[in-house]
Amino acid sequence: MHERDDLSRPGWLFWLAFAVALVARLAWLHVRPLHHDEGVNAWFLNDLLEGRPYRYNPEAFHGPFPYLFGWLPGKLLGVGTVALRLPVALTSALMIPLLLPLRRRLGNAGITGVAWLLALSPSLICYGRDLIHETYLVFFSLALVVAVSVWLETRRRRDLLLASAAAALLFTVKETAALTLAGMVLAVLVAWVAARTEKTWRDQIPDPRDLAWAAIVFVAVWIVFFTTVFTNPGGLADSVRAFLPWLQKGAQGSGHEKPWPYFPKLLLEFEAPIVVCGLAGAALAVWRRKPFGLFCAVWAASQLLLYSAIPYKTPWLMINIVLPAALTAGMLFRELAARPLPLRAAVATALAIGLGWCAWRAADVAVRRFDDATLDLVYSDTSRDIWNLLAFIRAAEARAQDDFTLVTYLSSRWPLPWYLRDLEHTAWKAEVQGDPTESILLADPSQDKVLSPLLTRGYRRKQFFLRPGVPIEVWVRGDLWPDEAPVAR
Repeated sequence: MHERDDLSRPGWLFWLAFAVALVARLAWLHVRPLHHDEGVNAWFLNDLLEGRPYRYNPEAFHGPFPYLFGWLPGKLLGVGTVALRLPVALTSALMIPLLLPLRRRLGNAGITGVAWLLALSPSLICYGRDLIHETYLVFFSLALVVAVSVWLETRRRRDLLLASAAAALLFTVKETAALTLAGMVLAVLVAWVAARTEKTWRDQIPDPRDLAWAAIVFVAVWIVFFTTVFTNPGGLADSVRAFLPWLQKGAQGSGHEKPWPYFPKLLLEFEAPIVVCGLAGAALAVWRRKPFGLFCAVWAASQLLLYSAIPYKTPWLMINIVLPAALTAGMLFRELAARPLPLRAAVATALAIGLGWCAWRAADVAVRRFDDATLDLVYSDTSRDIWNLLAFIRAAEARAQDDFTLVTYLSSRWPLPWYLRDLEHTAWKAEVQGDPTESILLADPSQDKVLSPLLTRGYRRKQFFLRPGVPIEVWVRGDLWPDEAPVAR
C-alpha cells in the first residue's frame, strides 16, 4: 500500500494479525501452572476479592494496578487459572488495535507489519499469558506514545489527558516506568535535534490550561491507585520512597545478576525478525530523517542499554525493548510499500518465514516446553510435576477426611500457598521445629537427616519437583499413603 493510502482504514491483514494475537494469548491458558510471581499476585488479588485490605509494599512488590484492574474480572469470573490470566492476555492482544492512530506516522503498511511482529513475538506471547506486571507496563508505554503522537497532530485537550493518564498508570504498574520515561525523553531530544525540524520548543508546549488539567489527571490516577481507592493514605508516601529500594535491588542484582550480553542474546535467540527489521527501520529513519522513526530507534536503543547496564535482569524485562524495536521496524514496512512489487514480494516471503519461526518458538516456550530450563525465556517456572504433587496431596487428604494437617519446611514455596489455600490446618515454617506429627510434611531434601527418623514411625516419602532443579520431599503418614499415586493432568 502506498503512502497516499496511509490514512485509509487498514486492510484485512491487520485484523488477521489481531485475531492471531488473540488466539496465541488465549489458547491453552490453563496448561502451565502458575509461576512463582503469579502465585503471589493471585494471593493479593484474592485478598481484595474477599474483602481483606491490600496495601502497596514498596520494599518487595511492584505496583497496585494489576490487583485493582483485576478486581472486576475476578468478581465476574472467579480466580481459576484461566480467569486470572485473562485480563493480561487480552491487554497484550489489544496492543494491536492500539496501533491504529499511528497510521499517520507509519502508514497502513507500517502498522500492519508491526502488528504481525507484536502478534507473534515469542516474548510478548510468553509473558502476555502470565499474571505479572510487565505486559501492563508495555501496554501503557505504547498507549503513552500513541496519545502523545495524536496530541501533536490534533492539539486536543482530551488527547493530552489520555497521555497524562497513561504516564501515571505506568508508575502504578511498576517502578521501572522511570526507565521507560527516561528512554522516551532521550528519544524525543535526539529525534528533535536530528530531524532538524523547523518547529521550536515553544511550538511543542501545550496550552497552560491543558497542562493544568493533565497534571490533575496524573495526580488523580496516582492517588486512586496507590491509596487503594482512598483506603490506604500511607500508600502515597510509599509510592515515592519505593524508588530507593528498587534502585538498590537493580544495582545489586538481588540474586538475578546477569552479564551485559544477556538481552542481546535473548533478542537474537527469540526475536530475530524484530531485530533485523528494527535495524533496517532505524537505518531508514536516520537516512530519511523521520522524527517518529528516530524516536522509536533511540527509545529501543536506550531500553537495551539501560536494562543491559543494570545487574538485575529477568527475561520478561526484554519486552520493554521488543515494543520500540517493533515500532522502529514499521519504518521499513512503510518504505517497502512504495517499492516495486518483486522487492515487496521477496521481503514479504522472508518476513512470513521469520514469523513462522516466531510462531514455532512461541508455542514451544509457552505451551510445549514451558518448564524446560534450557529455554532462556523459561525462568523459575513451575514444573508440570506440581500437578502430580497436588493430586498426591489431595488423595492423602481424601483418605484422612477431617483429620488432615500439613506443614512445610520449604525455602521456596510459591505457588503452593495459592494452590493449597483451602486447607485449613496448614503451617508454613522456615525449619523443622520439635517432633512433627502432621499428616503430610513438605520439605527440602536438605532436611532429610532431620526428618529421616519419621520413617521408623510409619511415614513414607516421595519426591516431586516444584521447579526444574528444585525437588520437594513429601513425607506422608503411612495410613494416608494413596493406593495409587494419581496424576492430576
